Amino acid sequence: MSLWYRDVIMRRQGAVAVLTLLIAQGVLCTLVSAQTTIIPSLRVSERYDSNVFFTPKSLLGPNDEPEDFITMVTPQITMAHQGSLMRGSLSVGAVVSKYINNPDLDFTGYNVAGALDLTQAANKVSQRISNLTLRGTSQYTPSITGAGVAGFRQTQGTIGTGLALNNGIVANRANIHRYNLGVTGSYQLTPTTAMTGTFDYSKISFGNQSGNVNNPLFDTTGYLGSTTVATRISARDTVGATSTISHFIQEQSNASSGQGSFTMFSETLNWNRLWTQELTTNLAGGAIYRPPVGSDIPGQSVKSQIIPTATASMTYSSFAEGLRGMFDSLPSLDGSLNPGGIMAPGAYTASLISSYSMFPSTAFGAGPTNIYNLGANATGGIARNLTALAVVTYSHGSSSNPDRTFDSVNVTGGLGTLIGPVLADLTVNWLYFSNSTTQLAGQSDYQFSKKMVMLAFSYAFTSPEFFREGISFPSSFGTGSSPSGDGSGILRKE
Repeated sequence: MSLWYRDVIMRRQGAVAVLTLLIAQGVLCTLVSAQTTIIPSLRVSERYDSNVFFTPKSLLGPNDEPEDFITMVTPQITMAHQGSLMRGSLSVGAVVSKYINNPDLDFTGYNVAGALDLTQAANKVSQRISNLTLRGTSQYTPSITGAGVAGFRQTQGTIGTGLALNNGIVANRANIHRYNLGVTGSYQLTPTTAMTGTFDYSKISFGNQSGNVNNPLFDTTGYLGSTTVATRISARDTVGATSTISHFIQEQSNASSGQGSFTMFSETLNWNRLWTQELTTNLAGGAIYRPPVGSDIPGQSVKSQIIPTATASMTYSSFAEGLRGMFDSLPSLDGSLNPGGIMAPGAYTASLISSYSMFPSTAFGAGPTNIYNLGANATGGIARNLTALAVVTYSHGSSSNPDRTFDSVNVTGGLGTLIGPVLADLTVNWLYFSNSTTQLAGQSDYQFSKKMVMLAFSYAFTSPEFFREGISFPSSFGTGSSPSGDGSGILRKE
């Protein structure tokens, strides 16, 4: 047991060390080069929350007040560097929260996200290397994020921010640490065929729980590696195949029940189609194989399984993804203040995605869970300096050991406007979650809903154009200066 504990600690320290190295490298690049952008920013928000504990109100103690008003202050520094051999971006911010009805919930959290593009340096070795990027995130929050109001620039998770460990399951309020480290590389095999490889390390760990409940929560470490070969068969069509191997290690964080692990292998065929300059679709389908796992730990012993997996997405946008600003390579984290958000009048982007796959469960029961996700989001400029946002997501999951199902629905709408250099945004969010578990003792149900309304004001100290979509800051831009032009437009497709 002591050896296992020491191994876990060493892995965690190693992940933190690598992330610290990535951050330090970005900071050094920022400080020593004139081709650097440094933008301090500040957000102040007031939020009404009908259920700050993410818990059925019937389970709360007599002194627990589920409704509350929360004041949040988010200071942040966003940096980007563009050099002859590398490009990097880094975001470091704190989240300071003050609760009126539940002062014992006051906390200070943090968000760190970094990305380093080494493609130009790799081209010195071989011109066939078309991409080499590193990315990392670290987050601490005493609340469940990913299902709350994150501000006007709310986005959905990606593999680069640990999607596999944050996928539809909503438990009660708890202290949470998240880490993610990843690398992506692409090599041009022929003029029309490219091979892309990725590796991601993700970690989520839980601490103290609030709201007079003690749900089973499982610390989870994930290792994911994938290889994709894609061939452009026409000016509009690209086809290929992706092979993925994932390994997850889980331990119940609030009981001395040991640990368990499982591995998954998947193979999919992919098709990307550019129908018009605005409309793009992606289709992927295949199968996932999970080898058997034997264990005496409840929820860890599983039989082998083969399930289908599929993803279909459609994006309709008035501008090209590849023409966005220099900060858009940063992984997105809930609670962080990201650039962009305000679109020019008539500009828009909308997407629809549906997927069925297998992910690890981190609450109520460990082990693999089959999850179906359906999501839609749209953002558009409806007037000068005024942009609207709508996001709808639905998730359904099921597992057999123990027999468990869950459903979650998340709806968010928002308006953002620039008032001089200040971004004011109003977001409204509704969340519903239901979990049902069947065991020898019978069936237990856990369900709640919550409403949130947030008004926030954000200010970027060195650039009033920080909040405009598609602004690409010139390389000579630095602290104390402003980019040229009025920034009223966005970069569009030709």
